[in-house]
Amino acid sequence: MSEEGRIAKSGSVIAGLTMVSRVLGLVRDQLAAAIFAAGPVADAFYVAFMIPNMLRKLAGEGSLTISFIPVFTEEIEKKGKAEAMKLAYSAFWVTLALLVIITAAGMVFAPLITRLIAPGFGNVPDKLELAAKMTFELFPFTITICMVALAMGILNSFRHFAAPAASQILLNVAMILAILIINGRYNFWHPGVALVVGVLVGGVLQFLVQLPPLLKHGFLFKPYLNLSHPGLKQIGRIMLPSVFAASIYQINVLVNVIFVSYFPGGRSYIYYADRIIELPLAIFAIAIATAILPSLSSYSARDDLEKFGALLKFGLRFVAFLIIPSMLGLIFLRVPIVSLIYQHGKFTPADTANTALAMLFYALALWASAGARIMTQSFYALKNSRLPALCALAGMVINVVGCATLTRVSRLGFAGVALSTSVASMVNFALLFAIFRAKYIKIEMRELLGTLLRCAVAGVPLVVISIYVSSFELWLDPGRIMEKLLWVAAAILASMLCYFGGAYLMKMTELKPLTGLLAGRKE
Repeated sequence: MSEEGRIAKSGSVIAGLTMVSRVLGLVRDQLAAAIFAAGPVADAFYVAFMIPNMLRKLAGEGSLTISFIPVFTEEIEKKGKAEAMKLAYSAFWVTLALLVIITAAGMVFAPLITRLIAPGFGNVPDKLELAAKMTFELFPFTITICMVALAMGILNSFRHFAAPAASQILLNVAMILAILIINGRYNFWHPGVALVVGVLVGGVLQFLVQLPPLLKHGFLFKPYLNLSHPGLKQIGRIMLPSVFAASIYQINVLVNVIFVSYFPGGRSYIYYADRIIELPLAIFAIAIATAILPSLSSYSARDDLEKFGALLKFGLRFVAFLIIPSMLGLIFLRVPIVSLIYQHGKFTPADTANTALAMLFYALALWASAGARIMTQSFYALKNSRLPALCALAGMVINVVGCATLTRVSRLGFAGVALSTSVASMVNFALLFAIFRAKYIKIEMRELLGTLLRCAVAGVPLVVISIYVSSFELWLDPGRIMEKLLWVAAAILASMLCYFGGAYLMKMTELKPLTGLLAGRKE
C-alpha cells in the first residue's frame, strides 16, 4: 500500500472513531442545552471546563505530543525500540510530576483564575462563585487528560491510532450518564455537579483504555528517569516554542471569553457553535494531521525532503477535498443543524439564531483552520516549532484587535468574536504556508488552486440543496424532531452524493484514496 493509502487508512480509523465521539459529544451538549440552556450554570461550567482543556493543549497534545513524536520516531529509526523506550519513560515521569504541581497550584488559585478570565460573571449573583467552585473541582482532570495525550504520542509513533481515538468516546459517555443519573437527584453540592463528575470519571476512563495497547507495544511503566537524556532535552527545546504557540492560542480563547462574558448567553452561544464547527475539523483535518505526522517525521529523520514534500502536498489537497463541502454545508445549512441539535427544552428559537450566527462566522475559516493543522505538523516533523509560534503570535494580535473592534458593532455583538477568530485563522495559515515555501519546499500553487476550484464546482449542488432546505419555517418550531432529522439527513446525503459524483466526473485524484478504501484495494 502506498504511503498516501496508509495515511488515508489510518485517517479513516481516526475519523470513524472521532465521528462516534463527536456525535456523542453533540448528544451530551443536547442534554446540557435542554437542561441548562444558555443560563448561568452552563456559562460557569464551560468557563471552568475550558481551563483544564487549555492546559491539555499547553502541556498535552498541543505541545508535548507533537514535540515528542518526531524525537521518539527518530530514536526508533536510529537507535532501536529499547533505547527509544528509555526516552518514553523519562518523558512520562517528568510530565506526571509537573502536572501534579500545576494541578495543585490551579486548585489553590481557582477563584482568582476564574475572576480574571470571566470578569463579567460578577454582574450576576452567585455566577462567579459557582464558576470558581467548578474550576477547583475540574482541575484534577488536567492530570489524566495530559497523560492521555502523552500515551497518544507513544502509540501514534508506532502507527497505532485506534485506542487514542477511541478514548475520546469515553469522556462523552461518562458525561451523558452523569447528566442522566445525577442531575436533579444529587445536586446537594451545586447545580452543575453532574457535569463535574462526568468529566472526572471520563478522564480516568480515557487513560485506562490506553493501557492495553501501551503494554502491548512494550511501554511497561518502568521507574526509569534520566533527566540528562539527549532526547528529553531535544523534546524540551522543541516544546518551549510549542508551549509558547499553544499559549498564544489559549490567550486567544481567554480573550474571546472575556469579550463574550459581557453578553448574556454569549459564552454558551460561542461554545455551542464551536462544538459543531469542531466536528468536521476533528473528523477530517485533525485525523489526517494525526495520521500524517509520524510519516513526515520518518522522512525528516531520513532527510528525504522529496517524499516529505510529496506527502505534504497530498495532505493539503486531501484535507481540502474533505473540508470544503463541510464548510459549505455548515454555512448554508447552519440554522437547520442548530435547530435539530440544540432547540429543545429551554433552548429557544432566539438561541438557535444566535448560535447559528456565531457558527456562520466560524465556518468561514474552516479551510484555513484545516490547512493550518497540516502545515503545523510539517514544521514539527522538521523539529521547527519556533516559526509556527511566531505565526500564531501574529494571529493573536489580529484576534485581539478584531474582538475589541467587531464586538462593538451592534449587529455583531458576541458574534464579532467568532468573526475575529476566523480572520486570525486565515492569517495564520497564510503565514505558515508562505514561510514553509520560502524556507523548505516550494509547493506548487497551481495544483492546490486547481483542487480548490474543482471542490468549489462540485459543491454548487450542495449549496443549492442547503439553501432550499434552510428556507422551511420548520426550523422555528421547537418540536417536530423526527421531521427535522429526516430533512437534515436527506440534505446531507443528497449533498454528499452530488459532491462526490461531481468529483468523480471531474476525475479528481483526491477521490482515489477513498475509493481504494471502499473497494478494499491495496494501492
